[in-house]
Amino acid sequence: MLEEIASAFGTRKFASTFRRLYPKCEDISVDYAVLEPRSAKGERAGNIFCLPADFGWNDLGSWSALYEHHTAKSGLLEGNIIRAAGEFVLNASGNYVHAPNKFVATVGVHDLVVVDTPDALLITTRQHAQDVGKVVKHLDQKKLHKLT
Repeated sequence: MLEEIASAFGTRKFASTFRRLYPKCEDISVDYAVLEPRSAKGERAGNIFCLPADFGWNDLGSWSALYEHHTAKSGLLEGNIIRAAGEFVLNASGNYVHAPNKFVATVGVHDLVVVDTPDALLITTRQHAQDVGKVVKHLDQKKLHKLT
């Protein structure tokens, strides 16, 4: 499937091909999907090359990791990361809020993750942000695929 998606890249069929095939792809990390099978073939036959590089890495696999990434990038230690049309903050810290089309007021709350999308609203604590995968599993079980 990935080969078909890649071959459509740069053509006018790419968007429709991507929409049709990408949801059918296995949800697996690149190291398991690509690197391990290739490296099992041996150093030369696997066609994997390693180049030294000097850059940071953060696996942004959770909302909490995204918060930490943004605070480190901005130099904040316990600030709020708020992506909104406008904001008001009073006695609030450690919050990650994504509500790009709304005015957001954070008052007396700490360490929350709030993500507003057109079809869903997520509210959790940064401590429990890794449990979002359980929500996705629930949506799959209930066949609510429009929300996943």
